Amino acid sequence: MDTYQQLRRLLVLLVRVFFRRLEVVGLENLPREGGGILVAWHPNGLVDPALILSAFPHHVVFGARHGLFKLPLLGRFMRAIGTVPIYRPQDSAAGEDALRSRNDASLDLLADRIAGGSFSALFPEGITHDAPFLQELKTGAARLYYRARTRTPSSRPTPVVIPVGIHYDHKRVFRSTALVVFHRPITPPADLDVTPPADQDPERMRALARRLTDHLEQALRGVI
Repeated sequence: MDTYQQLRRLLVLLVRVFFRRLEVVGLENLPREGGGILVAWHPNGLVDPALILSAFPHHVVFGARHGLFKLPLLGRFMRAIGTVPIYRPQDSAAGEDALRSRNDASLDLLADRIAGGSFSALFPEGITHDAPFLQELKTGAARLYYRARTRTPSSRPTPVVIPVGIHYDHKRVFRSTALVVFHRPITPPADLDVTPPADQDPERMRALARRLTDHLEQALRGVI
């Protein structure tokens, strides 16, 4: 058994200890072949990715803000399961060009994993929060989706985007209950269901990602 599976089993045990009951629904909606992106809202900090990792039956690679890697135990765990750092302007003194270059490299790495058949899990709000509604989404998930499509060989299935509903009855209470719902993959409208060329004009690429983000936001609002 590899390190990822060993740590996942440990996490499953910890989740079962913390929650009195964890219900997982919608596994039949997951594709049998190909990779994709899991997108979820972010109401409960590190517990949200723990629930996804323990409930999702396939290999999943997370993108997480790079500051978390500096925490001793958490940083070691994240590196061990292959988490990819995401760099936010508010978390770094590096210049805008340097941050963009680092994030481009991170997105490329995640896109390559997806093109190879793995799944990535992202929280496109970019923050965890206590609000009972979805916050405005960043475009990272949409940009990753198109990068993955560009890198996916024609012989493999097109990557999918799966909305994940994460629900708690009392999210900070020990031995409470939680529900994780894997919904059907999103079907983008025809003008967004495209594979951009590698040399796509940056301005057109940003506009395409923004429109897909709006579509993802509607889908996520429907599942939370």
